[in-house]
Amino acid sequence: MRFWFWCVILPIFATVACSDLNDVLYRGTFVNKSSLVLTISPNGQDWEPFTLPPGAKKTIELETAHVYFIVEPSRVVWLFDEETSTITFYDRDPDPDDDTLYYCIEGATACDGFTAINYCDGGFWKQRLCTDACHDLGYPTA
Repeated sequence: MRFWFWCVILPIFATVACSDLNDVLYRGTFVNKSSLVLTISPNGQDWEPFTLPPGAKKTIELETAHVYFIVEPSRVVWLFDEETSTITFYDRDPDPDDDTLYYCIEGATACDGFTAINYCDGGFWKQRLCTDACHDLGYPTA
């Protein structure tokens, strides 16, 4: 009798008790590291928009695999961390007339064609000529 109970009743209880664990397909966090108050709204999905003051964060759960959103004001940039499902907003460069492109992670580099290299300096992309960067590293030419 005991063997029958554990083999039949326990699996049924475990199925009922754990049945809603996979109901939420998307769980992500919005983090505002910008200096602006942001409004995050759904883009074609059914969830409530919310306001995100500077320094605040909000976690949402959806019954879909992805989140589609619109951010206002749009003069911020955002990065998505896939491992933690976190979307972090940053201010754009306050001086768009210089060679800054957008916010970046310190230490990142990227080639820009054949003549320039982009590098992260203080959280913003800067651009240098390849010949200057190579010369600084001790090479005679690029």
